[in-house]
Amino acid sequence: MTHSTHYLQIEHLRKSFGSFTALDDISLAIKEGEFVCFLGPSGCGKTTLLRAIAGLELQEEGRIVQSDRDISTLPPQQRDFGIVFQSYALFPNLTVSENIAYGLANMKMPRGERQQRVKALLEQIDLPDIGNKYPGQLSGGQQQRVALARALATEPGLLLLDEPLSALDARVRLHLRQEICALQRKLGITTIMVTHDQDEALTMADRIVVMDHGRIAQIGTPEEIYQKPATEFVARFVGSMNLMPARVLGARSLMLGRKEVQTPMVLPACDEGTLGFRPESVQLLDGPWGVNRDENLLFEARLDQIQFMGPFVRLEMCLDEELPCVHVDVAVEQHAQLNASIGQSLWLSIPEKDLKFYPAQHLNQSKPGVSRTAPDMGLAAMQVAGA
Repeated sequence: MTHSTHYLQIEHLRKSFGSFTALDDISLAIKEGEFVCFLGPSGCGKTTLLRAIAGLELQEEGRIVQSDRDISTLPPQQRDFGIVFQSYALFPNLTVSENIAYGLANMKMPRGERQQRVKALLEQIDLPDIGNKYPGQLSGGQQQRVALARALATEPGLLLLDEPLSALDARVRLHLRQEICALQRKLGITTIMVTHDQDEALTMADRIVVMDHGRIAQIGTPEEIYQKPATEFVARFVGSMNLMPARVLGARSLMLGRKEVQTPMVLPACDEGTLGFRPESVQLLDGPWGVNRDENLLFEARLDQIQFMGPFVRLEMCLDEELPCVHVDVAVEQHAQLNASIGQSLWLSIPEKDLKFYPAQHLNQSKPGVSRTAPDMGLAAMQVAGA
């Protein structure tokens, strides 16, 4: 999808809760019609950033400009957005139609027009016959679609989605993921979604903003984030990645555990770091013959475990007892042809383009899943936003 003008600009945003820094100098520009995912572990600042855009949290420093209008200090009801929460947040005492029409009634839209708009939205979310039902009579997936219709009812310029699929089971989540994408592209509405689910971000977003401890670790397309993770944190968090501590011996020489290996890449001037590559980028060989070592990293490892994963087979290989095991993903047919057995030694070849090296002095030592979490600020302000 091609986008031209910047629709939303975030400049040097800072936000703290006591001594906890939730947002640390965040700057970001989002284009009109773009679908952007804020991705990261618990407590990384992604929800706080979304709530700052909505006006549900007020930043201490920085500016937010939406469609050339400075909204930095405006209350939620004066900002142009629709919002969908993880918990649906539908009014249980109102029918589906009344829930969807809630924001329209506040806008003083005539009754006839309201009914037409609700009818059109129910058709858009493929639930044309549930207008008279109450939220309690619907499944989780249906409730979330109604919440989406309510957020879109006022035709906002910006759609904000706060982990909208995480409360649903896997099958419903997958289906709704596709529906949200199709609807977003059809409407061309600028959309920001918060998620901790990398699959969700990779499949839905035009661009992903990976966040870590209140900072932006990397911004890029799903392909860029996956293929060229800028930091060890991004490499750990997005997809599966082999990450091996290494000592630098020379421009093209590394110590992995107790083994010295030659690398096709020129290493940065540092003492130590982490060598990374994806499990699917490894080619398995019976021997070291016929491999161009100027273009490929080559080393021998022992096969310790074989895991059938459905579409592929994951092999756990041991290069050195001091190192984490290396994962190698191969197609089922390829594994059958390989006919490898536990305890067997194989050679691993990885092309230069698939190798990453992260110098130790640049590492952010945070690990996914162990970040400190910001206080849960609750959903009370949602109704203020008329969302």
